[in-house]
Amino acid sequence: MFSLMHRLLIITQKVDESDQLLGFFIAWIQRFAQQFAHVHVLCLQKGSYKLPNNVSVESMGKDRGYSKARQLFEFYRFIIAQRREYDVVCVHMNPIWAALGGLVWRIMHKRVYLWYTHKAVTMRLRIAHAMVHRVFSASPESFRLPSTKVMFTGHGIDTDVFSPGDEQLRSKDSLLTVGRIAPVKNLEVLVDAMSLLAQQGSLLRVVVVGEAALDVDRAYEDLIRKRINNAGIVGRFVFAGKHKNDEVRTFYRECALFVHMSRTGSLDKTLLEAMACGARVVSSNDAARAFLPPELIFDGANQGDLARGINRALSELPAPSLRAYVVEHHNLDTLIQKLSKEMISVCR
Repeated sequence: MFSLMHRLLIITQKVDESDQLLGFFIAWIQRFAQQFAHVHVLCLQKGSYKLPNNVSVESMGKDRGYSKARQLFEFYRFIIAQRREYDVVCVHMNPIWAALGGLVWRIMHKRVYLWYTHKAVTMRLRIAHAMVHRVFSASPESFRLPSTKVMFTGHGIDTDVFSPGDEQLRSKDSLLTVGRIAPVKNLEVLVDAMSLLAQQGSLLRVVVVGEAALDVDRAYEDLIRKRINNAGIVGRFVFAGKHKNDEVRTFYRECALFVHMSRTGSLDKTLLEAMACGARVVSSNDAARAFLPPELIFDGANQGDLARGINRALSELPAPSLRAYVVEHHNLDTLIQKLSKEMISVCR
């Protein structure tokens, strides 16, 4: 613990422990609450959560059906009205809020930080970058704007939650992929690879954990299901739907292999979660090349290469120990201590 004299304002998208994609952030807030006297959280929408007494959560009203104009009004109302209740600001992932609030916070002499992990370099990000004092990012692949402000910190995986289970319960024929069902996830290549493996006599099946959240994603899921049907491998795919962040742990613990299909280029926390749970993994992600053995990397556009990668990964005995890498480089407690130390040091 560094100090309990300083107060933090966090701007984030959602505070909801039941959300599969964003539920993990509850653990971040809990850890920040151990480092600051008070943590104010301003979010677009809030759901269910359990947080310490020194945490307060305020919504901009998306959960109450407010228009975007009303949400923006609530944003400015809060950051100005509560200006004496926080010392430092951390914007989580959405650079638009750093861009919109940056000038106001500068006038009020607030230090502003941005956490950002995505390969996209947008105009919003450029404006936000000009406004903030420091950018935190997981890896160089996760922040591609040339900058002297950036600090690479690793991801924040709760390795107490994401830990190995009983290996006797691990399946021998179940592949797993986790995340929002969307074109960027490249699932058509996985379908084609499974078709090749089925032709070779493989009995492997795939569990897909996640949902299609947007209209374009739902259209993509329909195409994937049709592709599976046309390939004659309907029985090889199970769509498990969305699950709470901590519920996904069971899937990681029980799969034979986690298949990481994303080609976003930025370091993906689902891959690290699977590794922390002791799962075998294969990945097509550029950032994974820094820590995975070459035999566990495949060409994300080539179903034949993926099929070969799956066979290689499942035949490797013993499986490479990857949890230690996550514990050393991407542990949540270590991450929050790094961020807090950086933010608090300038308040003294």
